[in-house]
Amino acid sequence: MTDHQIGEKSPTKLRRTAKLANSALVPKGVGLAVGQFGRSRQNLSEAWEAARETRQRLLNESKLPIKTVILKDGSEHDLPTDPAERFEFLYRVMDWSPAHHASQISAARRAKYGSIVMTIVAFALVCFMIFNVPMWIAFLLIPTSLTVLAVGVATTFRWALVEYQYTRRSLVNFKTFLVQPKFFRWIFC
Repeated sequence: MTDHQIGEKSPTKLRRTAKLANSALVPKGVGLAVGQFGRSRQNLSEAWEAARETRQRLLNESKLPIKTVILKDGSEHDLPTDPAERFEFLYRVMDWSPAHHASQISAARRAKYGSIVMTIVAFALVCFMIFNVPMWIAFLLIPTSLTVLAVGVATTFRWALVEYQYTRRSLVNFKTFLVQPKFFRWIFC
């Protein structure tokens, strides 16, 4: 063997040895993952952009008022724009009587009071668990009680809005309900 041949075999052996060492030390999927990283980042950014566009489109569509309604019999009716006229349309379409309307007001009020009671009980349970229950149990039960507390508050607001709409005979939205001068009266009374 000449020096030239030894010089040629030596780098090849080194390359083979390095390749063998890399294959033993680096799992097969890592090389693929490193190669795909740039593409996955691009895919994620495209997915986020599509999600943002979809969210914006849905927000814009949700701001549009509902202008028509299709009833069970298949007839399509244009809805009035005034909240009081919308309620009267609902009253007419649902064929409510004054007694039925009064029963709906009292049912909404009872549901609102039930939500208030559920909220108070959940708050009391959270306070009780913080101070009297062992921590390993509290870690499991406090999130559940906080969820019930949040649901109770949300349903209280919802039923207060429904009671307000039925009592005032006007289908106002939640933002209009929030700026009422007697907002807390509608929630707690």
